[in-house]
Amino acid sequence: MGTLFLIGFMGVGKSTVGRLLARRLKRSFIDLDEQIIVRAGQTIPQIFAAVGEPGFRVLETEVLSDNAACRSAVVATGGGIVGRPENWQLMRSAGTIVYLHADWPTLQQRLVDLSQRPLAQDGANAQLQALWRQRLPLYRQADFVIDTQNLTAVQVVETLIKRLEADPHLIREESVPDCV
Repeated sequence: MGTLFLIGFMGVGKSTVGRLLARRLKRSFIDLDEQIIVRAGQTIPQIFAAVGEPGFRVLETEVLSDNAACRSAVVATGGGIVGRPENWQLMRSAGTIVYLHADWPTLQQRLVDLSQRPLAQDGANAQLQALWRQRLPLYRQADFVIDTQNLTAVQVVETLIKRLEADPHLIREESVPDCV
């Protein structure tokens, strides 16, 4: 099976859902943010401070490229991965893209601790909401959307699995390498 890429805004639950989904599907789990931290030897806020968002996005694309072709993986991406066309090409060529959606009030409630989120540190709620609105049309280019409103992570996983089972062509069969 091809890779499942989880996209969505910060706080929507990509990493939590990804870990649970990978366990249920007996797949490898890859958290791109964790891979970026390992590659850079710095936290994400430190990377942003050192090279800014543009430098971070280049590194993010490199790490995505390294992990995109892993067979039978679930990949949790960063919220801004959708901003670069090359990231879409990498994800589409390797598997299925799932957008985990939540409305703005729900995301606000989930984003209690913003200290580890560089784009949220300057704090303005209006700026974050504008960023969310800006990314919505990009997120909606995913192969399908799962609305996470009022659902636990386990319920999101169940909903996602039902959707995959109902539409098996969403899982693209590819001849790709195993994850390292």
